[in-house]
Amino acid sequence: MRATADLDRRAGAAMAGRARPVAARWLARPFPRGARCRVLIYYTTSAICWSQVYPFVHYAEAFARRHGAAVRCLPVERFLTGARGPEADVVLIQPWFTTPPEALAQALERFAAHHPRARLSFLDSFAHNDLRLGPVLADHIRFYLKKSLFRDRRLYLRAWRGDTNLTEYYSALYGIDPGPPVERAVPEALLDRLRLCPSFFTAPRFMSGFDTPPPPQAGRGLDVQSRLGARGTPWYSAMRAAAQARIAGIEGLSLSPPGSLSLPEFMAELADARLCFSPFGYGELCWRDVEAFQAGAVLVKPDMGHLETAPELYDPGETYLPIRWDFADLEETLRGALADEETRSRIARTAHARIAAYIAEERFVDDMDFLFSDQ
Repeated sequence: MRATADLDRRAGAAMAGRARPVAARWLARPFPRGARCRVLIYYTTSAICWSQVYPFVHYAEAFARRHGAAVRCLPVERFLTGARGPEADVVLIQPWFTTPPEALAQALERFAAHHPRARLSFLDSFAHNDLRLGPVLADHIRFYLKKSLFRDRRLYLRAWRGDTNLTEYYSALYGIDPGPPVERAVPEALLDRLRLCPSFFTAPRFMSGFDTPPPPQAGRGLDVQSRLGARGTPWYSAMRAAAQARIAGIEGLSLSPPGSLSLPEFMAELADARLCFSPFGYGELCWRDVEAFQAGAVLVKPDMGHLETAPELYDPGETYLPIRWDFADLEETLRGALADEETRSRIARTAHARIAAYIAEERFVDDMDFLFSDQ
């Protein structure tokens, strides 16, 4: 366990600052001669994207045992510019959402010409719950991996006003003109190739952080951790400002004090909080959700019933407390939870245990079995 924790710590540091070039060279080292299956991941260098790639590195030995696989990683710029990479059997690409579709289309055509036998799939690290690059990808990929999926897959075929489902809802709620519906032209055939992968909890800083239980609910000094940024696009700013105003207007609660915190200070505050208020960001999933699960603060969040995750992280009344998207029942939910320590303790334990079991039992390796299928 200590060796795994050291790997997670080093991996987290490796993708930041001066250590990054060393890490990049290690990730890109040649495949071993005896590998039965060569897995090559073209990754985007950012904390968000690395959280999606890192479990392939963390569980490299498990993939080797089960599939004879060796995992190597190269920056996605090499894929997009046509730089020749090593031959691989399974390839995953992870361009950022701002990648021009034309550039991606050219890269896909080049790759298909040079590596016709490679089994190509797409890693979607985007906040937005849409398939905006789907029309370009559909003819080239076997699978499309995403951190959350609409339970009703046909919602991916819908045109949302402005940009996404959140843009449309919150723009209408706050009287903002989001612009016309955005037609993504997602091929219906792509829906059958959608697959779930974990969210932020597979980042290096979380993978070993679930080894031990969080502090108990009893004795915590802060009612609600409530640090919310509000700068952004008009709908986002309006939504976050409304969330801030709503919680600030509830009398008698102890909330996060003003001022910024370092990450260790932020996590210490969460570990002292009974509840954590986590509105949506530009997408539904937030780093704060996982931080709350790890710290044992009960997550209070707009209803996530429209989405699936792997594992099922948003189980109402079991792993989090859902509220309305317009925050109308926020006070009722907070006061009810604060009055019931037994329920808070149960929810906090369940949420923490759900992620801890997923990590410890190597379920990620199980969930990725489809990548190694010849079908």
